[in-house]
Amino acid sequence: MSEFLKNLWSKISGSDRFMPSIIEFKPEQVERAKDLNDSFYPDKNYFTVRVNELFLHQDREWFRRYDPVVFIASEFVYDNKKVEIPFVVGPHLIQKSLNEELVTNNGYVIRNTTVAGTHPFKGDPFTLTVVLAKLEKKDYLRDVLKLVESAASTYTGGFVNMVNSYLKVSKLVLDGIDTLFDKKEVSGLIGHRKTLMLNARDDFKPGYFVLINKSEVEISDDMEYEGKKFFVKGNGELYYGTTMEESNPYRDADYVLYSVLATNSRSDIDQLPFYPQWQELLGFAMPLTKISEEQWELIKAKFFALHANMRLSPDLVREQVKTLIETYKTELREIRKDKEDLGAHEEPEQPVQKDKWEKDMDSMAIDILKMK
Repeated sequence: MSEFLKNLWSKISGSDRFMPSIIEFKPEQVERAKDLNDSFYPDKNYFTVRVNELFLHQDREWFRRYDPVVFIASEFVYDNKKVEIPFVVGPHLIQKSLNEELVTNNGYVIRNTTVAGTHPFKGDPFTLTVVLAKLEKKDYLRDVLKLVESAASTYTGGFVNMVNSYLKVSKLVLDGIDTLFDKKEVSGLIGHRKTLMLNARDDFKPGYFVLINKSEVEISDDMEYEGKKFFVKGNGELYYGTTMEESNPYRDADYVLYSVLATNSRSDIDQLPFYPQWQELLGFAMPLTKISEEQWELIKAKFFALHANMRLSPDLVREQVKTLIETYKTELREIRKDKEDLGAHEEPEQPVQKDKWEKDMDSMAIDILKMK
């Protein structure tokens, strides 16, 4: 963990009211336990961090006397360097997300906010910090928090697939959070920080975790007295009962239910920086009635450049790079074959007129591809 975040954590956890109560769920307590099967291995899978459920109990006078804020910081290796991705779930995002279905008899529920990922897991170290805090409703605090929330929202607004771009904004988010926790009107309620190191033989597996705004002793006593346990059902919802089947939504205290989940491939390829190259390549090949040998050499040259960028992409794990390249290769060959089949029944294509510079550039591209 960076020195800055270490100091920030000390400041947050130093509050007199701070209660670091956390439950880590075993697979038998999770309805979709298959999501927890695979361990994380460097360059083998991706991780996503989500706040699956945030519940705010009405007894704490949320939105009337206090504003809630959930602060999450994910630290991991990206593009061969350690990065810090902060995210803030504050009153503006919460109130924007609320609807009638999410307002219960005794509080408010906000569900499914992605706070980090999807990103390749590249190895040690991986640190996650999660904190629920309350702020007295003061205009100057709300102004700072609104600025912090606005900066953090750029991560989900497009920078999620461009971590290097978001890193320029993340310092503003961290500085804003640091400023807030310097104020006496701001106090941390519950939180947890954990670092996982494969080199220290930590078994880094996907999992669900919940922070509950009760002391660990009180939670343990309640569970023992009532003979009940906590469960995660559906798409990440906290339940409490004697069994999974007989449990009900937990609504006795504030809590943050969050998860770190793994996947072997990502589906948002069209959002990654190299994808316009593939579109450009298709844009060159598709309008051609028939692909000549010279044009095929140019297509291969463009594909070679795309291959190099994909191979160096910090946003893909190695196996998916191979899979995508094979998929693109197959598609290009099919395009060429389709053109040949169609061309056999059509009039010969009239050559496209090019000026001398364009012809020279085409020749140079072919020469580069054939360079010994």
